Amino acid sequence: MLRSHRKSVLTAAALIATTTLLTACQDGGSGGDKANTSSSSSSETKAMSGSDNKASDGDEEQADSTAGYKSAGKKVTGTWFGTVSYLAPGKYTVSDLKDTKQQFFTSTDTDIQGAGKICGDAAGQTATSCSEDELEAAARDGVSATVKLKNGIAVSVIENHSGNDDGKTSGLWSGKLAYLAPNKYTVANDEGRRAFLTSTETVINGAGLICGDREEIEQCTEGELEAAAKKSIDVVVKVDHGIAVTIDENHN
Repeated sequence: MLRSHRKSVLTAAALIATTTLLTACQDGGSGGDKANTSSSSSSETKAMSGSDNKASDGDEEQADSTAGYKSAGKKVTGTWFGTVSYLAPGKYTVSDLKDTKQQFFTSTDTDIQGAGKICGDAAGQTATSCSEDELEAAARDGVSATVKLKNGIAVSVIENHSGNDDGKTSGLWSGKLAYLAPNKYTVANDEGRRAFLTSTETVINGAGLICGDREEIEQCTEGELEAAAKKSIDVVVKVDHGIAVTIDENHN
């Protein structure tokens, strides 16, 4: 009787132990599956996140590459003279006689001045302030103007105008600069050669040729202008009564 009872107890203990072992194995397998699932989900999430980032970067890069004011990955600053043409609302090109084009944008701060084509009167001696709509209308047919850019945005778009007042020439001219004498220069293009004087108030802006570099416009000295003029560089000159108000390098 005791032997039989002892045998029953041992058998029951063995069953309990076996059940416990099986349960532990199942729990371990479940834990392993959870760990694997978690690891897989984490990897998938990371991969998806990386793809999204790359896609986002790609979109930004594409957007930058299509920006009209980009030049070799850098925003454009400087002065251009030529024909301004319309591309899209707020977006234009300025091209020279060789049809080399530079794209640019306008803003609400862009100073637009006309002399008969954009707006205003061709017979007038001073430029007239114009609207963006008037610039757009004129640029659809092409209009000769000087465009001053800063980081791809037009600071000013000034229609080319030349007139005479009491024998002293006023206007906006583009061409090859040449030195005549101290404070006296000429600018020549296909329309001819015009002489002008400089003064202590003349603003001389360089971007690599007169002085400075192409990354940022700098104000230059009369001595630097004289040295550059002897090398016959391209400039845009705004003259009032025979005196240069501004002299800008022409980047075309």
